[in-house]
Amino acid sequence: MSYLRVRAHLSIRPFEEKDIGFAYEMTVREQWNVSRADIKRMFNYEPNGCFIAEAKGSRVAHVFTVNYGSLGWIGLLIVEAEYREKGIATLLMKKAIDYLLHSGVETIKLEAVPEIADLYRKLGFVDEYDSLRFMGKSRKTIPLQSDSTIHMQKEKIEEIAKFDAAYFGAGRTTVLMSLCQENPNLCFASYKDSKIVGYLMCRRAEEGYNVGPFVCEPEESRTARDLLARCMRELGSETSVYLGVPAVNEGTVEILREFGFEQYSKSIRMRLGKNLRNERPSGVFAIGGAMKG
Repeated sequence: MSYLRVRAHLSIRPFEEKDIGFAYEMTVREQWNVSRADIKRMFNYEPNGCFIAEAKGSRVAHVFTVNYGSLGWIGLLIVEAEYREKGIATLLMKKAIDYLLHSGVETIKLEAVPEIADLYRKLGFVDEYDSLRFMGKSRKTIPLQSDSTIHMQKEKIEEIAKFDAAYFGAGRTTVLMSLCQENPNLCFASYKDSKIVGYLMCRRAEEGYNVGPFVCEPEESRTARDLLARCMRELGSETSVYLGVPAVNEGTVEILREFGFEQYSKSIRMRLGKNLRNERPSGVFAIGGAMKG
């Protein structure tokens, strides 16, 4: 189908809950290892900022956004294979960008696979750093080096969110609360002198488990190691574990190598708009996910 014929019959509408199954099927075809629960959670974060593209009344693409205040995030951009290279991705991106900017966002970020990064560069995004993807297997026998890591307490989320914002660059209390409520046995925090120094969240993926967000004071590499070790022990033996790591955080890579993780791919962290002054990726030991940062 030609570009002009597609554009003549194309419309973009708000994403609805009934579209979750369609989005899930799209991620399965792309082998993104995203669960249906992930998609529903993303929709609930920003129900007015998710969009569907239709051609002649049939759904052919979607994109999701998350608004963190001054920071916005764009993810889950997928176009059906036969409708690619017809400008649909660009139209959806412009719709997502416009929504975030009109919501007061000053900086927009996303993670791009290298093959389509030029799409985002043409829209004004600039490269920030590589985001590395690792996969490993959980083990119950990994020793802990201290007893400072405990299960996260929901009443402590506000404190953890404040700690998190100093590294992520924006507040994401809603995201952290949602993940903690859904996965209480897979969320951990570490304290020293009653002060939070690191936390880790984990959730089930379509296959295995995804670790992240995982934030720790950069100098607390021992604490970071114990947080990941505690999570892997909780998962049992030989469960697939996935996480994305800012390449600038060399401490995470060292820990992952120790635990037998291997890098299998990478994406590019990209930014549109102002540079975040209070972002510190050196303390981000694993991102929350490519679709939400």
